[in-house]
Amino acid sequence: MVLALSLFGIAVVYSATYSSSSAEFRNAPFSQFLWLLIGLVIFFIVSFLDYHFIVKWSWIFFLLTIPPLILVLLIGQTVNGAKSWLRFGGFGIEPAELSKLAFILFGSFWIDRFKNRQLIAFSTLSIAAIIPVILILKQPALGSAGVFIPILFALLFIGGLKKRYLLIPILFILAALLYAYIGVAHLGWDIPGLKPYQMNRIRTFFDPNLDPLGSGWTINQSLIAIGSGSFSGKGFLKGTQNMLGFLPKNIAYNDFIFSVIGEEWGFIGGSCVILGEGIVLLLCLRAAFFARDLMGSLVAGGVAAMLFTHIFVNIGMTIKVVPITGIPLPFISYGGTFLIICLIGLGLVESIWIRRQPK
Repeated sequence: MVLALSLFGIAVVYSATYSSSSAEFRNAPFSQFLWLLIGLVIFFIVSFLDYHFIVKWSWIFFLLTIPPLILVLLIGQTVNGAKSWLRFGGFGIEPAELSKLAFILFGSFWIDRFKNRQLIAFSTLSIAAIIPVILILKQPALGSAGVFIPILFALLFIGGLKKRYLLIPILFILAALLYAYIGVAHLGWDIPGLKPYQMNRIRTFFDPNLDPLGSGWTINQSLIAIGSGSFSGKGFLKGTQNMLGFLPKNIAYNDFIFSVIGEEWGFIGGSCVILGEGIVLLLCLRAAFFARDLMGSLVAGGVAAMLFTHIFVNIGMTIKVVPITGIPLPFISYGGTFLIICLIGLGLVESIWIRRQPK
């Protein structure tokens, strides 16, 4: 299923960059294919390793992801308004994506270690999550920072945290949504730490006609693209919003790739993608349910939470369900770092599934 989604993703990336005059965009499908091959090799290597060994040393991996998050603020390359990439010649990595998987592994290690002292596990893990979140918000990459919240919630839930403690992050999320709806969208308040263009994204989410030629352009063109695809789509390489550049080329092949799918493949194509992603999520949850220990359940559940958040937010922002935050669609969007991180995560899930039977 992952291979099918990834190969389909390469085809859609090709369509999204086909009419571009930029050599970088036109080379994107080939680059994505190479990243897929590398990721599959790493997937099989990780799946044969014992996940206990990997999780045992995850605290080192988590600590090692902090310096790149600091370094990217100093010398990182700005892409789509966020200084989130480290470039080494023609090679680039996105440290925020590494930190998500590192936090899943570290959180699994920490909760398993303090499973009999829930309050300690909750408080210390929440503090640990704040460090990468603040650094990622400084880029600023609101979407990537927001992924840590459902990951943390999933780890605490699977770890057996009492329901009254779980109410804390739920109330925090509800308060943030209420503030965005009333304060930001209707009263003109600002959120500390967010750039003006990010504030405009939130406001245009509630009113796309607020700035139709500016901050509201992308979501309006996305809705037109998906809506015009109708039931079966316009056909491969025949999406006018995509081909004529109404859907901006610099985001059509990554953050807004579902808009291209909706226009060219219609409701059928979009539904198949959602179904395929859903099957991957269910298989991750199945591995979590049948894991032989709590550590395995935590890792598989954390990976599922990361993938689900990306799927929900990426597709949701293209159809005006959530504000535009700019995170990729797993296995479909262009991006080598995130694709490899997803395949490493699934390699760990496969390792958990292989070792599901108790000794």
